[in-house]
Amino acid sequence: MVGKQKSQLSLLDGAFFTRKKRCRSDALLEQVNAFVNWSKLAQRCVRVFKDSKRGRPTIPIEVSLKCLFLQYLYDLSDPALEDAIIDRLSFQRFLGVSFAEELPDFSTIWRFRERLVNHDLYDALFDEVLAGLDERGFVLRRGTIVDATIVQAARRQRKTPPDSGAPSGEIPPYGTDQGMSAHPRKQAQRDRDATGTKKGKKYYYGYKGHIGTDQESNIIRRKRYTTASVHDSQERENLMCGDERSQFGDKAYVSDDLKRDLRNKGVFYGILDKGKRNHPLSARQHHRNKQKSRVRCAVERPFAHMKRWCGYTRARYVNLKRNDLHFTFLCIIHNVRRGIALSACTP
Repeated sequence: MVGKQKSQLSLLDGAFFTRKKRCRSDALLEQVNAFVNWSKLAQRCVRVFKDSKRGRPTIPIEVSLKCLFLQYLYDLSDPALEDAIIDRLSFQRFLGVSFAEELPDFSTIWRFRERLVNHDLYDALFDEVLAGLDERGFVLRRGTIVDATIVQAARRQRKTPPDSGAPSGEIPPYGTDQGMSAHPRKQAQRDRDATGTKKGKKYYYGYKGHIGTDQESNIIRRKRYTTASVHDSQERENLMCGDERSQFGDKAYVSDDLKRDLRNKGVFYGILDKGKRNHPLSARQHHRNKQKSRVRCAVERPFAHMKRWCGYTRARYVNLKRNDLHFTFLCIIHNVRRGIALSACTP
């Protein structure tokens, strides 16, 4: 049975709410709580619960969604989130729970997150938040800027043991079980979905987050999450919305066929030019790249927000779908904060 959120506060809650001085996170969470339509998001998640009136009511869906929002906004583990909810009044006010109510524990948060993963509902939540931003007129559709970032896996790739026949310390090929223990618990902790890639002269093992942002508003309109071995250009088409008048990207997306196709459709080709063997870039192409980079650099800001403010420097889980949910909520958080900033600038 799905629980319902209580709107009545206790006398002790009323005493604490009379305080005039609030922390900065309290002000931010108050803005987020007023900006997001949590009831619509909760309606998307109703089908993950059984339609029954028997048994003990669950934690309200709005509270569970807000818990995940807090977890990824402040980069907290499940136990750390439980402790923070118990300890911080700003978190309790954001969740809308009183001192007389029981707070959700970390196992409840984990089970709700697993329901979202098993039913593939996190994309629907992203689309619902994006639709709300579009209704308010924040999506301008002038163009789409695409980019991708590499995310290190939660588990490092194991090196070969001395008796494996390979040179000591050499990393086995990606996707192999060489050098791994046969113990079931250790096998369960291995990230089998992550793959490797090379950027410059450095090797990475993990995943890639791909985004397509609106040119003017910098709102993320499309997102994809893949393993690290997938090239950026392979996901370019999935990041386009079809209503943009220009497309921007770095040199990883360069394509002569794409340039001709976009020009025939009347879409501005804003992808940076890339030099070829025995055909370096001309002075004019270097100048155009600088002009395009002034527009293209805006797509780096969502990644900077995720990594600097949300602590997204490494994948949290050892599964592609769970990490996809984490990345999706980070995109939702960025869009919500961007919408709050745009609404403050709107007269």
